[in-house]
This record gives sequence, structure tokens and C-alpha cells, in this order.
Amino acid sequence: MSKGYRVIQISILCYSIEFEQEFTGSIPLYKVALLNHFPSVLEGTNTFNRINLLFDQAPSYEAIIKAIESIAFTKASHPVPVKIWEVPICFDTSFTNDLATVYKGDDQKIEAYRDHFLATTFTLEFYGFMPGFGYLSGLPKALHLPRKNNPSATLQGSVSVGGAQVGVYPQDSPGGWQCLGNCPINWINFIKEPYVFIAIGDKVRFVAIDLNTHQKIRSEITMGQYQPKHTLR
Repeated sequence: MSKGYRVIQISILCYSIEFEQEFTGSIPLYKVALLNHFPSVLEGTNTFNRINLLFDQAPSYEAIIKAIESIAFTKASHPVPVKIWEVPICFDTSFTNDLATVYKGDDQKIEAYRDHFLATTFTLEFYGFMPGFGYLSGLPKALHLPRKNNPSATLQGSVSVGGAQVGVYPQDSPGGWQCLGNCPINWINFIKEPYVFIAIGDKVRFVAIDLNTHQKIRSEITMGQYQPKHTLR
């Protein structure tokens, strides 16, 4: 994988492109560029380090390589406006705080972790696990947390870390990730399109709120008065 990627032919009609960890571009945007390049793609999906393409009429292996090399591996090569969402998170003690267990009640370490977390900008890479569960990349290595040995009951809205990944549980569920706090926003709406308000490739920054603000946002959502905030970059 000396070029930073390798192409794997899964079947006659399916190719997978695997990227090295050092890849610094946006895989979701890179996927869009490949979909635009190949009109015969029936479906394109991605994970943190792969793009999977299912074709109606598959091009040759050489054509795949040529297309990849024609697209620069930098975010700057994709002048597409990106939304940056402000996502509220509440650290009130009424919500699960697994950091207290991870750091054995050391308030100074917990506060330092939260500050670093809030200063980080994440990228929504893909949805999986359950409807509306978005996988966020960009967590600094110093903030990686081990998964739990045994899953525990996890509340809807739990902002959680599993290894190098960040996610928000869209519903109550057993979960093996470490819970940091709670987000009052519904990440999926089965009634109104678009069903998810954060698109793949969008950026996310978490903003700390108190319990009163958390409850206020929940009330506004119930009354249909709340609109998530975002800016364009």
C-alpha cells in the first residue's frame, strides 16, 4: 500500500478501496468524487478507512486505479461547502459518567478530558449499528478510551467513546462504549425527511450545556420549535 491505498476486487461487480491510517483527506467527499466519476455505480458505502463500490457494469481494475489517481488525496481538492454542527452535550451528574470510573474519580483528569473533547472538531463518517447512530472520526489519540468488558444499559442521547470512535446513541440500547454525557437532540426522525440532520462528511463540535438548558431543548423539540445550529465552512 505504498501509494496510501490499495484496491481490492471483492467480486466482478464490487471493488473496495482501503486507505492507510495516515490518509488525511475526507473519505466521504472522496467517495462522492468517485460516484460522480463512475455513473455505473449502483451503491457506494464507506467506513473510516474504506470505500466500497457496487457497479451495474464494472470497469476494469486499471480504470479504477486511474480514477483514484486522478483525484487528489486532499480536502483542498474538494471545494465543497461543509456544515459544522454545534451539538449540545450535558455533563450533569444525573447522566451516566463513565469517565468517573475510567479516571477513578479524579476530577482534574475528568475536567481536562472534557475540555480537550470540547475543543475537538469531528467528522461524521457513516451511520451504522442502529438507525441514526453516527460514527464520528477525529478523536485525538490522548482521548481514546477502551470499550467496556461488559455492555451496560445506555440511554438515548448518550455521547460515548469506543476506542478511537465517538457516537451518540439515538435510542436506549445496551452499549459497550464509555459514556461522557448526554445530548438532548434526536439524531434521527423517522417521520420527517431528511431522517438524519447531520450528513455524512459534515463536521461536529460539541458544546457544553447545563441541565436546565438540556431540559429546555427537549421541550422545544417536543413542541417542534428547536432547530440545530450550524455554520458553513
